[in-house]
Amino acid sequence: MKRVFVFQDSKSRKFWSIEVSGTAFTVNYGKLGTDGQTQTKSFASAEIAQKEANKLVAEKLKKGYVESTENTAKSLKPAAKKYALDYDDNTTDEVLLKKILDDPKLPDIKQLTIGCWSFESGDCQTLIDGLVANREKIAQVEELFWGDIESEETELSWIEQGNMSALIDALPRLSRLIIKGTNNLKLGVKTLPNLRSLEIISGGLPRSVIQDVIASHLPNLEKLVLYAGVEDYGFDGSIEDFKPLFSRAKFPKLTWFGIVNAEEQDALVELALASDLLPQLETLDLSCGVLTDKGGQLLLDNIDKIKHLKFINMRYNYLGKEMRGKLAGLPVRVDVSEANEFEEYDGELYSNPMLTE
Repeated sequence: MKRVFVFQDSKSRKFWSIEVSGTAFTVNYGKLGTDGQTQTKSFASAEIAQKEANKLVAEKLKKGYVESTENTAKSLKPAAKKYALDYDDNTTDEVLLKKILDDPKLPDIKQLTIGCWSFESGDCQTLIDGLVANREKIAQVEELFWGDIESEETELSWIEQGNMSALIDALPRLSRLIIKGTNNLKLGVKTLPNLRSLEIISGGLPRSVIQDVIASHLPNLEKLVLYAGVEDYGFDGSIEDFKPLFSRAKFPKLTWFGIVNAEEQDALVELALASDLLPQLETLDLSCGVLTDKGGQLLLDNIDKIKHLKFINMRYNYLGKEMRGKLAGLPVRVDVSEANEFEEYDGELYSNPMLTE
């Protein structure tokens, strides 16, 4: 039987399939919407072929692939494009705006990614306002990644945003929104019945942005990931500011939830374990922050509350080797990779979330 898997995130959209036939299996893989590449491998027996195929399937699931059907995978051909300035362009967002609006393929693009709009740390308000003024040209967009900017172009904490409220309103079909960088970011209070996924990546998340998310009506949201960050780079709240988000009434459809990249990642474990949201989740994301053995022990002590989960993401952590071993033994798929050690200076221990500057 042929098994088909799909992987989709902000960077890539790809498929992988495997079909065992006797003493061999055939894999087919590539970008969604393409025929991909095919490879066949033979083994000494049918039992070995099946065992090796099962091993590959387990590896794909661990990497975040989701099992699908062949017809569904074929239907996921993306109509996507990224627009960004490069060093040869005049470094203004007016140039980028013209590049977008003049593209004859724009009416067909449903997945829109906006990259670097300035190499001089300028904001993007002109770009936002220009798109809003031409809202009829972008009304078909269903997925938006705003600020897909690498550190070589502009550091995360240097990305200057703007007031995106009107732009969000101009996208009535918006189902997936990723925003990277939160300096001067304004979202406004929104009612977005079509939004399924929201991710805000920041080295320091402003309280005003947290409050806008809390006040918004997102009844069909299935995935929410917010990067808390640190005070030095813009985080001006506290862990308690996130508490209203841990609510089943607030997010009745949520299955993937993460407040990540936090200095107080252990405290967020406590909030999750005490919430009425936890029983409906499939993925609990605790990654990129200062998760220590204290938070790990809380998970171990509350196995009954978390055993229904399909995945606990703890990638990038401050867990000890023994604790990582214990967590790996949970009846849940976990990722405890990228462990860090505290640094000692002048008698004090120091740690940092993964994304700050």
